[in-house]
Amino acid sequence: MNHYFYQRFPSQLSQLEFTPDSHDPTIVRFGRLGWENFNNDLNTVPPEDRSRFILSLFMIILTDQALYRYFRVPHSTICPYSIWRRSTNFPNFGGSGFDVHNENPFKILSAPERQDREGIININEVLALIPEFVKFLVYETTDYFRKHLPEVDIHLYFDKIRGDDAYAFDEGEVVPRFKAEFEALTNRG
Repeated sequence: MNHYFYQRFPSQLSQLEFTPDSHDPTIVRFGRLGWENFNNDLNTVPPEDRSRFILSLFMIILTDQALYRYFRVPHSTICPYSIWRRSTNFPNFGGSGFDVHNENPFKILSAPERQDREGIININEVLALIPEFVKFLVYETTDYFRKHLPEVDIHLYFDKIRGDDAYAFDEGEVVPRFKAEFEALTNRG
């Protein structure tokens, strides 16, 4: 996961179909509502990378949305979310029009199953990668926060993810598998 995430994912991420955010010109979005352009986005990724791409995409969107919701101080340049945005400038997931709508990040994991995209991605491969991916996500997030966002308590961050309404989303096989691995590694209770 490490090699893929840092060496291949950035260039593949840049190939997604982006739309400008109608409220903030510094943000671009992909996926629209329900990731309706899933086929077009994944067709830009080589088939052998699609499973890791989906997982990496989920990781950056989950982090962005959790930091925005729970670690943001509006109009502050020193808040954790502002620091994250300035250093990563990752796209947002969802639509933008009269109102901004961030899509549930767990829909990135369920999109291949939900939309029955035959031949686009191998769900069994995604499922097989989940244990390795969750270890990578936990380690890299912990390391990144320690180095760049030390004011964010990593345990509180993981608790916030598990307690968020979006976490209730439980569609398909991949999302529950992710949650089981995630809870095993991050739950202090």
